[in-house]
Amino acid sequence: MVETVRKISGVFAVFGLILAIAAGRSGIAGMRDRVDLYAKDARISEVGFFDFATADIFFVYGSFATKTTSENNVKTGEKSYYYIPAYEGDEHRFIGIEVDEKEYRKFNEIYDYTWDETAEFKEFNVRKTGFLKKMSKEMKEYYYSSLWETGWFETKEEMEKEALPLYLSPIANPGEGTKVMFVGLIAFLVAGIVFVLSWLGERDQKTKAEIQTYVEIAGVKYLKSDLAHVNQCINGQERIFAAQELARITGLSMDEAGKVVENWRQYYY
Repeated sequence: MVETVRKISGVFAVFGLILAIAAGRSGIAGMRDRVDLYAKDARISEVGFFDFATADIFFVYGSFATKTTSENNVKTGEKSYYYIPAYEGDEHRFIGIEVDEKEYRKFNEIYDYTWDETAEFKEFNVRKTGFLKKMSKEMKEYYYSSLWETGWFETKEEMEKEALPLYLSPIANPGEGTKVMFVGLIAFLVAGIVFVLSWLGERDQKTKAEIQTYVEIAGVKYLKSDLAHVNQCINGQERIFAAQELARITGLSMDEAGKVVENWRQYYY
């Protein structure tokens, strides 16, 4: 029983630790202030690994890449990457944003508004929060080649200074990571405590067993050494053999010996 409890608690401890580690980045970020990319004192360089970046999207300059996922040659999803502004103090910067295909229509609407010089100011209520991620080598090539073709920059050095190879990867429920992380930590701690307590309890039993010289069964005392083989059979999960051996030594019936074997710890330990 103790061994079973220890195994189960060990599994839960590992599961809790994995859960806490998996949610660790978003969990920690959820406890910190979010970095608003469009705040007056916004500094994109201050967005760290454990920070959520957030932005109210009201300018979109265009798209530069699309990624499609498929399974067995059947399309399962698609994402596009758009240029959006970010700021380093008063200096304008470009970064990317990852957009699910369900939101193409909204982002294309913002794109049309961005380039419509006659349009009146409009709020789109598209607030995105997530992590800033580094672009892969392939994505970076699409990003810079597409930007260079716009003719907005006089030199590639100027372009690479203003266009950062980063993209905002939005998270649907940014606050969930903290909850999941704490659930994982609590599961790990509780399971760890149960594991340690069961181990300490078994160790104490073994210590007492080593000190104890006699075992009393049905009012008769037997040398512990005479019952060592019975104990060995029980530890090896061979309860029938243990009952047979105990019946032979003590003269008990098999039914009586079986009951003693079932409660062996209270006798032997």
